[in-house]
Amino acid sequence: MPDLAERLSALPARRTGNLRVVCEEPFRIFFPAGVLLGVTGVLLWLLFYSGFGTPYPSVGHARLMIEGFMASFIFGFLGTAGPRLTSAPHFSLHELGAIFTLDLLAAGFHLGGAYRLGDICFLFCLLVFAGALAKRFRQRKDSPPANFVLVALGLSSGIAGAALVAYAETAQYSRAYQFGSALLNECFVLLPVLGVAPFFIRRLLDLPAPDLPESRELPLEWKRQAAFAAVIGALIIASFWIDIINLPLTGAWIRVIAIALYFATRLPFRGRTFLANCLRAAMLSIFVGFVVLALLPIYRVGALHIVFISGFSFIALTVAIRVVFGHAGRLNLLRKPLPFFISAVVLIFLATLSRYVADLAPKARTIHLTAAAVCWIIAALIWIVRVTPKVTIAEPEE
Repeated sequence: MPDLAERLSALPARRTGNLRVVCEEPFRIFFPAGVLLGVTGVLLWLLFYSGFGTPYPSVGHARLMIEGFMASFIFGFLGTAGPRLTSAPHFSLHELGAIFTLDLLAAGFHLGGAYRLGDICFLFCLLVFAGALAKRFRQRKDSPPANFVLVALGLSSGIAGAALVAYAETAQYSRAYQFGSALLNECFVLLPVLGVAPFFIRRLLDLPAPDLPESRELPLEWKRQAAFAAVIGALIIASFWIDIINLPLTGAWIRVIAIALYFATRLPFRGRTFLANCLRAAMLSIFVGFVVLALLPIYRVGALHIVFISGFSFIALTVAIRVVFGHAGRLNLLRKPLPFFISAVVLIFLATLSRYVADLAPKARTIHLTAAAVCWIIAALIWIVRVTPKVTIAEPEE
């Protein structure tokens, strides 16, 4: 299979106003929408603590950050990279329109407090998106990296999770709701991140991708690596069910061991670039967050925010920079550290620290929660100002 950069470089410059370009590269609409939904989700806390009459936004905030912010980045990245990696047709306008509309509709319902309707909309959104990817997989001329089996498990987790939380919306302490929440809020994002990270770090370091079969045939080595990734994914999913059946420490340590084993065997550690180091730092934050959860389960929510803020959101913004700059023909700008993103990263880690400390200092909880929200929103706004304009530029990679 020709290298993706070579195929892109052969493409002529195009205008993003062309709907065909948007269908070929869905990140152009999903990334901006995702970061705006993320800002909205965090802003709910500022409105609540400012006394604007906003109801306590714990559920709405969580849904907007996962089903809005993170889902949009997942849709944008996989919708762009999936067909290209497999040499399959790009998404159709009808498919893309349905996914985008359902995602925004789900966010609107969550903003209005209609959480069950929001989850049902998001369930259909995931079904359409997963169906579109499955169709491309059947039409493929080439096969994706073996670790992408975790992407399939992540999408399946999101579908099951959205269905369970919608079903048990009025019984939030039931096992069905708690397991569904874990599948939706954690597995839906964690598993695709684990699946994509080894491939993407190699792209950032310009390393070869030896696990890409150049045909529809799946060689034995590919199947072996895919089986290993599937076992890791199954262990992580099972660990959350073990949590639910009142064995939280057992589940937490199974999760830590599974993630550590995967990192040790799959992540490339040699080579240094600014964005590769950012991605590694974010992956390390995910691991640290789950370790803290295992060691100090009493501060579970704070530990999970280590995973969410300096892990998931940091990864989304890092990957999106590479995608946007690459598809805008601006890879030369990534040869050096990006000052604006360094500022954003500092703010992201300050947000993580402040959010965790909020649980340790009950008397100053409101101040720390507000500080965390402000830091994250400023980081997102910096990203919007410096990255989003390049979404409108459609040129081949340099």
